[in-house]
Amino acid sequence: MRFLGEIIMRGRMAAIAVAATTLLLSLILPPLSLVAAAAVALVTLRMGFREGLNTLVASTLAAGLLGATVLGNFMLPAMYGLMLWLPTWGIALVLRQSRDLGLTLEVATIAGVIGTLLFFVLHPDPTAFWYQRLELVLKPLWENAGMAMDPAKMEAQLTLIARYLTGVMAAGMVSSLALSILLARWWQSQLFNPGGFREEFLRLKLHRPLVYITVAFVVLAFLVQGKFSDTVNNTLIVLAIPYVVAGTAILHAIFVSRGQRALLIGMYVLMFFIPHIFLPIAVVGLADAWVDWRARFVLA
Repeated sequence: MRFLGEIIMRGRMAAIAVAATTLLLSLILPPLSLVAAAAVALVTLRMGFREGLNTLVASTLAAGLLGATVLGNFMLPAMYGLMLWLPTWGIALVLRQSRDLGLTLEVATIAGVIGTLLFFVLHPDPTAFWYQRLELVLKPLWENAGMAMDPAKMEAQLTLIARYLTGVMAAGMVSSLALSILLARWWQSQLFNPGGFREEFLRLKLHRPLVYITVAFVVLAFLVQGKFSDTVNNTLIVLAIPYVVAGTAILHAIFVSRGQRALLIGMYVLMFFIPHIFLPIAVVGLADAWVDWRARFVLA
């Protein structure tokens, strides 16, 4: 992956080429969107506001022209690129100015929380909104696959998915943003400050205000019902993201300091294959505000 960072840093045209090409390829292979976003983030982290913005605008136009040539559609890749790169550019500026990964994650998360809350304010029944769209997409797929499903059971499953889809989508966007920024920061470290990313990631710590907000939403989740309950629960899904990242950094630091390489590898393998492990990792990240795991368990 380092070679891509080297290409991006060769100049504006190289950065635009990497960003636009990987964006278009991400329509086939979605994970490449992380590379496309990280390309703009790397330029912003290294070169600042103006060069990052120039690269963003030029990459958007290049993606549109590439889309018009290959797909016969200018607007789809151009708008997709703008939606991907604009928040990435903004968050990269936060990291460049603050030099604080924790704060950067918090800003991205708060943006996701605001988006989630606005969606619930603007849509009188978000569950019904998503249910109608899921039914249009999933029902034909199930029927074409020959999956005979009881209508009542299908309705129950679609309703359950629709109930939490707002939070899941917002959390997915925040996660993608976080991963793109981490990739860009790793590139920057590899090229200009070897070892810097490792040190920065292992000491990643979230600040108390976000912790208090999260605890308040956890308490509300047990007290409220109806649509407000759905609003709170969907918001909590988004709020969990920075704690997963922080918890991962904490456990990584502990395992490395103790030479427990097998546990470190096992943790990342489980994270890849068993999503349920994210909850205890998030709890570790949340509890760090009071427990300070590194002070207790990291060996000097």
